[in-house]
Amino acid sequence: MTLVGFKLSGRPADEDHPFGHGRMEYLSAMAVAVLIILAGFELASSAFEKILNPTPSSTNLLTLLILAVAIIIKLWMAIFSRRIGERIRSDALIAAGVDSRNDVLCTAVVLGSALVSRFTDWMIDGYVGVAVALFVMWSGFSIIRDAISPLLGQAPDPELVKDIAATVLAHEGVVGIHDMMVHDYGPGRVIVSLHAEVPAEQNISQSHDVIDCIEQELMQKYNILSCIHMDPVDFNNPETRKLKDMVLAEAQAIDPRLSLHDFRVVAGDTHTNLLFDLVVPFALQKNDDPAVQLQERIKQQNEKLFAIIRVETKYT
Repeated sequence: MTLVGFKLSGRPADEDHPFGHGRMEYLSAMAVAVLIILAGFELASSAFEKILNPTPSSTNLLTLLILAVAIIIKLWMAIFSRRIGERIRSDALIAAGVDSRNDVLCTAVVLGSALVSRFTDWMIDGYVGVAVALFVMWSGFSIIRDAISPLLGQAPDPELVKDIAATVLAHEGVVGIHDMMVHDYGPGRVIVSLHAEVPAEQNISQSHDVIDCIEQELMQKYNILSCIHMDPVDFNNPETRKLKDMVLAEAQAIDPRLSLHDFRVVAGDTHTNLLFDLVVPFALQKNDDPAVQLQERIKQQNEKLFAIIRVETKYT
């Protein structure tokens, strides 16, 4: 199943699947996990039968030797599969490693039980078998959980997000980033979109060239296809900076996790509009609307200030 999963996930992109077939990797991992659960169930069934009807085990030196060699070989397979799976981010190969690890555990229990039965009158096969079966089934469910999560759109690796942000901000002419989204289409098939803030007074052709360089660097460093939106930001207007600092302070007085971006000021004769995006964590969305609270606090600072807020969710 792991080999079939590799073959299917490695198929090139086509008109029906323009982002490739990489997610087949997760489906093959789930298939392996289902077989692991079935194996655990069968082991539990036979172990329970052993508890009800205990029978002494008959073993010889050749049997013990074969079991010991099997443990060594399967242990190497488990370590190899897991290391390569983690290196290439292959859930299917990691699942195969878990399967080999379970084989090591099961065979070790068989070997241990055989030795105990050979030198004592204790018949512990059934009891130990049930414990191992439960562990095997739990590992299968864990693989399914880990394979389903990326299919449902799990949050990206925080280290990857941090590296991408550092790479973008390292370029001269980029003063901030926001609205980063990371889409996983299988191992080695990641697409990133984000907004890069650039000084409004900077030449647009120069800013566009910087963005092109960043997209190429992200591809070279992380094998990531990126789409970067360019946001011109006015940092030279002291009144705009003052208003933004005031709004940010009021937002973080409500909750330190609140942040904002795309801040603009539209002044008029009778009032001034403050337009910006407010990033609200998921935990806060269940409570009182922080955007309404922020509008009220800004109004208390200056009744001529009107806050026009678009609430956003942080995707990374």
